[in-house]
Amino acid sequence: MYKIEQTIPKELEYAEKLVRLMDDKFKIPFINFRFGLDPIIGLIPVAGDILSFSISSLIVMALFRNGVPSSVILRMVANILLDLLIGGIPVLGDAWDFFNKANRKNLKLARKHFEKHN
Repeated sequence: MYKIEQTIPKELEYAEKLVRLMDDKFKIPFINFRFGLDPIIGLIPVAGDILSFSISSLIVMALFRNGVPSSVILRMVANILLDLLIGGIPVLGDAWDFFNKANRKNLKLARKHFEKHN
């Protein structure tokens, strides 16, 4: 797992925990594929995608409050909007949710920012 304390302020440890829960909490044995609650929640038509988007938005807001600039936040918002839009397509969206890890991508963007500015 990633060590968030090294590149992101200590206050954001819960963001890492949410990302882990949403994007890679579970592991399929033998093929080493990880997924989280996002694709599982996404199986609930409409409401699941909205719930996943809401949780992703909380992560982005926390990163913004802790110093990630607007330019990076816009990229993060684009990631979660794309996840919402494609995730809402029946069958295709469900498969998309297993492979597109928008929250993990967003945390990676935040780490990159903090690494540059520390």
